[in-house]
Formats: sequence, structure tokens, C-alpha cells
Amino acid sequence: MDIDGSSVAGEIDQNLLLQFSCMNTTDRDELVSQMQRLLGPSLNYNTASFFLDMSNWNLQTAIGCYLDYTLPAKLPSMSLKAAQNQETAVGPGTCFEQSWSIANTGAEGWPGSCRLIQVGGEPFGATPVFIPPLPAGHSTTVTLKLVAPTAPGTHRGYFHLVNDKGEQIGDTLWVEVNVEMEMTMALVEQLAALPVPSSNCQVPPQDDQMC
Repeated sequence: MDIDGSSVAGEIDQNLLLQFSCMNTTDRDELVSQMQRLLGPSLNYNTASFFLDMSNWNLQTAIGCYLDYTLPAKLPSMSLKAAQNQETAVGPGTCFEQSWSIANTGAEGWPGSCRLIQVGGEPFGATPVFIPPLPAGHSTTVTLKLVAPTAPGTHRGYFHLVNDKGEQIGDTLWVEVNVEMEMTMALVEQLAALPVPSSNCQVPPQDDQMC
């Protein structure tokens, strides 16, 4: 019975193990009643009988199979290590790339069905990217090709790594870019290209001569 990682499941498991030691019967109706008593009124007679029958009427095995079937699977783990934006200022509708360095901080490898999707913020035209299986303790870099919004200003988008059921895995990733009009960007580029005045240049107050 693999219920590691769930506190609720752990409590159920410990309580059941204590009660198993007091149970020793081969009567099938009694086994069904015991299973219902241990797991609660939501477990009907037919369901209990099904799991007991498939477990050769072993109560502990039957309860383990039932919990494995009904309890949600443990999600993989992911942490953000670093983010790198190729551009800090872009023009309206410009294509750019955003990269994140992420790590598998769990005890198990990621399945091949994990993908990175946008979940909120400004739309960046992101296409979901599938992440290759990643062993526990390893890191990888994932890159998305994005399209900047058309309106000037600062824009931010949020992204999640999800499994095949769409459940979020680990940290929320985000990107922030400044969208500037083409004329503004051209002026900034021209100013950046101007030579820097020498710090040794001294101009007498009464002299208009330029350095």
C-alpha cells in the first residue's frame, strides 16, 4: 500500500494497522462488515466485497488496494532556481524568449506528461511545452517562445508546470517585460550609442569651447 506523502492517508494507515491486530476471522460477511467499519459508511457492501474478493479475502490487502484506488496520487515536486529574460524592453507584438531553470526537488522522477503552460496575467501567445522526464535531484532549463502584448507598458504573465490532469506542480513561474513604442526604443538605442564624455575634460566657466 503506497500512501507515502499524504498525512491523511498516513493517519488512516496507522489506525488500521492497530485494529488489524485484533481481527482474525474468515467469515466473508464479517470481513465485509469490518472493512466498512474501518473505512466508514461511504463504503457500501458491494464495493467492500469487490476489493476483498480481488484480494483473496485478505482484509489488510483489500483496504490497501481500496486506499490506493481512492486516494489522490502524490504530485511531483518542482522548485524555481533561476529565471532569464532575453529582453527587458521589446516592441509591440515582438517575439522573444523566456527561460527558467527548474529542479526536481522530490524523491521520484517526473513523468513524461508534465508540461509548462500559461495560467494567468497578460496573454503572451505561449504554446505549452512538454518537459522530458527528470530524475529526482536533477535540474533542467525550459524555454518558451512568447509574443509581447501590443499595448505599451509593463506586462506580466504567470506559468505553471502541470501533470496530465492539469494539476499544478511546484512553484509559479512568471515573466515581466516592458513594451515600448518603436520610436521610444530607437531613441533609447541612439542615446546608448553616444560616446561617453571623458571625465578628465575640464571647461573653464568663461570659455564656451566644447571638449
